[in-house]
Amino acid sequence: MKPLISVIIPNFNHAPYLKQRIDSVLSQTYDNLEVILLDDCSRDNSGEILSSYKNNPKVKKIIINENNSGSTFKQWEKGFELSCGEYIWIAESDDYCDAFFLERLVGQLSENGTVAIAYTSSHLVDAHNIFIKKVRGKGSFKYSGHEFIVQKMAYGNSIINASSAIFSRKALKQISQDYTAYKASGDYLFWIYLAEQGDVVYVRDAHNYFRQHNLKVSPGAVKSCLLYTSDAADDLIGV
Repeated sequence: MKPLISVIIPNFNHAPYLKQRIDSVLSQTYDNLEVILLDDCSRDNSGEILSSYKNNPKVKKIIINENNSGSTFKQWEKGFELSCGEYIWIAESDDYCDAFFLERLVGQLSENGTVAIAYTSSHLVDAHNIFIKKVRGKGSFKYSGHEFIVQKMAYGNSIINASSAIFSRKALKQISQDYTAYKASGDYLFWIYLAEQGDVVYVRDAHNYFRQHNLKVSPGAVKSCLLYTSDAADDLIGV
């Protein structure tokens, strides 16, 4: 049987991009998934958009906070608690993906039983889906967790976008939750903790679209691409 994938979509004020995000998840060629929609007290019409999916059979839960949690990572933890999948995907609400994202990455995890994380390259797009940078890489690489941390995380976060990765629940259960105390760099610590639990596979083919726009939590660093330190940097081409 295909392993169940839990897809957590945490949202805050991303109504303009939310439908495209959710639809890109629901249209995956890999169909054994459960979707958990979370809203952290958005001030736009995100709640209305999320509620429109309540009858979709793949949507397991919709939770709209009455008060803002103040932390993206607390929303992640809420999603983890509600999920049941063998593997987990944090699909950020302002990004989107192609239809083969899960099929490509789940194959890497299921074929290599020691893998804790599998992630793909990301195209950079703007608020209107226009390419800022395309990725032309092909193939994949497998690292031991130690190799990945030393080679790919020592000078920057190679997993620049949570939307680009899926990871095993088994690995998640082994890590500390202290990353949730951080405001901006908790994801960096999160991926390191996971990598300590197993191997990491990097798929150079870009199946993820990482959106750059002025509604991001930390738009200055992201819009200037200062955070773009992943393996994919060598494969980037201008548009």
